[in-house]
Amino acid sequence: MKTLFKVVTLTVALVSLSTANAAQEAQKIGVVFPTKIIQQSPQREKTIKKLENEFKPRYEEIQGLEKEITKMQATLERDGEMMAQGDVTSLKRKIEVKLSEYKLKGKAFQEDQRRRQSEEQQKAFITLREVINAVALEEGYDVVLNGEQIVYSKPALDISDIVIKEISKK
Repeated sequence: MKTLFKVVTLTVALVSLSTANAAQEAQKIGVVFPTKIIQQSPQREKTIKKLENEFKPRYEEIQGLEKEITKMQATLERDGEMMAQGDVTSLKRKIEVKLSEYKLKGKAFQEDQRRRQSEEQQKAFITLREVINAVALEEGYDVVLNGEQIVYSKPALDISDIVIKEISKK
C-alpha cells in the first residue's frame, strides 16, 4: 500500500512537472527598446517641429532683446567717453533693465519649454504603451519586456521594429 501510494504520488508529480514545463515552453516573450522606438518614430519629428513653432515667437523675442543689449553695450563702450554723464547713467540703467528682462524671459522660456517637452514626451510614452499592447495582443505575446532594463535577451526576441512600423501608422 505504501509503495502504491509512493508510485501514484511520484506519477502525479512527474505529470505536473511536465505540464508546467510545457506551459513555460508555450509562452511567447518579446522585448522592446522604447528609446529606439521613440527616436525612430515619425511622431518625434512632428513633435519637435510642433514645439519649435510653438516657441519660435518667444525665442525670437529673446534673441531681439539680446541684440538690443549688445547694441546698447557697444554704444556705451564706443561713445561712453564722449557722452554726458547723465546720458551714460541713463544708458547703463536701460542696459540693466533690458538684462533683467532678458534673464526673466529667458528663464520663463526655458521652464515652459521643459514643461511642454515633458508633456509631449508623456503623450509619446502613452502612445508607445498602447501600440506595444496592441502588437502583443495581435502577435500573441504573453510577456513583453523593456529591453533597456534587462541584462540580456536574444536579438530574435526584439519586436521594436514591429512596434515602430505600427506606431508609424498613427
